Amino acid sequence: GSSFFELDNMVFTCVKVEDEGSIRVLELSRPGSKNAWTETMRGELEAALDQASRDPSVRVVIITGDPQGGAFCAGMDLKDAGGPAASKASGPTHLEQDLPPGRPNNQQWWRDGGGTAGLAIIRSTKPVIAAVNGSAVGVGMTLPLCCDMTVAAEEAKVGFVFGKRGLTMECLSSTMLARCVGHKQALELVLTGRVFAAKDAPSGLFNYVVPASEVLGKAKELAKEVCQTSPQSAMINRYMVLRNAFMSPEEAHLIESRSIFTASTSKDSKEGIMSFLEKREPKWATDPFRDAPDFIPWWMQIQTRSRL
Repeated sequence: GSSFFELDNMVFTCVKVEDEGSIRVLELSRPGSKNAWTETMRGELEAALDQASRDPSVRVVIITGDPQGGAFCAGMDLKDAGGPAASKASGPTHLEQDLPPGRPNNQQWWRDGGGTAGLAIIRSTKPVIAAVNGSAVGVGMTLPLCCDMTVAAEEAKVGFVFGKRGLTMECLSSTMLARCVGHKQALELVLTGRVFAAKDAPSGLFNYVVPASEVLGKAKELAKEVCQTSPQSAMINRYMVLRNAFMSPEEAHLIESRSIFTASTSKDSKEGIMSFLEKREPKWATDPFRDAPDFIPWWMQIQTRSRL
């Protein structure tokens, strides 16, 4: 297909990248296949997310679907499907960088591509918003679970249909779905494989459900609100929600103490107080990637890919 964007010497063919001020919009774009997921799309999305983390001009990332596709993402492209090790006409089943050189593409070394993209969202130094502007199943529904907020089209058909395809949960959904909707609701959605309209979704699955024509606009509205807050505060606060949820109150207290001690002496804290007293818009000076405090990461980092 034609290239949409060139980034760090990568030519993107499945992800469109557009900037609107400090908001970066990443558009899943395979319109001839309802924006269905391929490993090529995954690699491009992961690269674009990591680049946005490093880019000081980006404050918020929005992930949406190409409107020409008629869906947000129809899940994994199942044409010629035959399992992770099979060859598919829609693209490679893994990317060259996934496997250590010389290692076989088997259960020991292969990693779920959806989960790899989900981890890129989790590690992002910028908030990530999903704008689900059409139907979404499979990874089309599990990827938004990893995002910080989700806006969905009210009539969009959505569902967690793994069981109906003889598959299992992926893209971090086995931990993120229950966080969003609770244990019992998560099991109901997964065990039934039910497909439903977004307007009928259980509480917690989406932040807002709006007409399809308003999805991207609502996501941008949320992004602009985020841009009014400190970049460094946004990064640390999202990491605390993501990483501290299953800690003891005492562990969370120790991390919060280090964090607010550091934040209270930062440039952004001084600017936040002065702009409030002077009744003006703040001019934030921190770069969350380059100015990250030295206590990050406070969580145990797990190596998901073998180095050899």
